[in-house]
Amino acid sequence: MSDIRADTISDSAGTGPVTLTKQSAAKGWVNLTQDGTQAIQDSFNVSSINDIDVGRSSMTWTNSMSNSVYAASFAAWDMIYYLTVSCGHSKSTTGYIYACSRAGTTIKEDCDEVHLLAHGDLA
Repeated sequence: MSDIRADTISDSAGTGPVTLTKQSAAKGWVNLTQDGTQAIQDSFNVSSINDIDVGRSSMTWTNSMSNSVYAASFAAWDMIYYLTVSCGHSKSTTGYIYACSRAGTTIKEDCDEVHLLAHGDLA
């Protein structure tokens, strides 16, 4: 049996990381603060976020998805309401719109922390 050991795997030009297409690794994710001044805490393949309205925001993929039926997981929490947050969304190949509201209500609420993870193929 052979082992492959490497510190870095780069593209064929040796100038950057390999591109993950047609593979099952996450194609994008973000951890952001929605409450107050919105800010990306950490991310992969996310170029920007936008505050649309109270409890409603959008994010833009750096590299577009190949279609809008990719799998996305969304979670959000708020310290005041102790994880009682529900969410709605709208996906496109170039981004994702998400909304947070208190569980069991339609009252929109900015969340302390929002997490989004996407699996699918890049364009």
